[in-house]
Amino acid sequence: MRTHCLLTIGILAVSCALAPVLESPAHGQIQDTGLWLGAFSQGQFNFKDLEDARTRWWFDGNARFLGDDFELFQGVVRPGLGYQLNEEQTAWVGYAWIGESLPDLTFHENRIWEQWTLTRERGDMTIQLRSRLEQRFVSLGDDVGWRFRQMLRLQKPIERYPNLLWVAWDEIFFHLNDTDWGARTGYNQNRLFIGLGRTPPTRSSRRTEIGYLYQQIQVAEDGADLSNHILSINFFLSP
Repeated sequence: MRTHCLLTIGILAVSCALAPVLESPAHGQIQDTGLWLGAFSQGQFNFKDLEDARTRWWFDGNARFLGDDFELFQGVVRPGLGYQLNEEQTAWVGYAWIGESLPDLTFHENRIWEQWTLTRERGDMTIQLRSRLEQRFVSLGDDVGWRFRQMLRLQKPIERYPNLLWVAWDEIFFHLNDTDWGARTGYNQNRLFIGLGRTPPTRSSRRTEIGYLYQQIQVAEDGADLSNHILSINFFLSP
């Protein structure tokens, strides 16, 4: 029953994410390409005086390029601390710095984030839910932007190739308030990834994932849709 609930939530999330794409007029769509590189790591603090150390650390860094000549660049640095609630659930809080560079504009963002993750095994499939709340301080304005993000992730080993994984995830974003730097309450964007993962035979905690990432963004100013077709390469380096 619990698995059915997780899959139902995932289906609803994907349906809500695709609805703006299906309803948008063709003339309001902008297509672009890009390359996203990411490194992710998390682990457990080892305290000698504690037999059951549930505190955890998180760090990820990203370099993102968009446009035919990579004229748009976005860098992300995101550390965090977590507390393991039980074998499946962890609560997190952290900070992120985001810098963006356009041909005629450079700005940055400071961000506070809180999240809850649930990881569950069903046979050889791993199902993960991630709910994240963000408070965004953007250098282009004075307002604090609140945004909610919901991700569903699935991964499954490929039969006969135990070091290879099928990986798919979808994440939907919602603005929770209007801001003077352009955020508008409601649907913001969706990211859908389909690809392969590989774990080395000697260190299964390390993993590389490569695949296709489709990013759809609702542009607040004119209601147009920005569709980015991205080659995504991610490295997971947890000890």
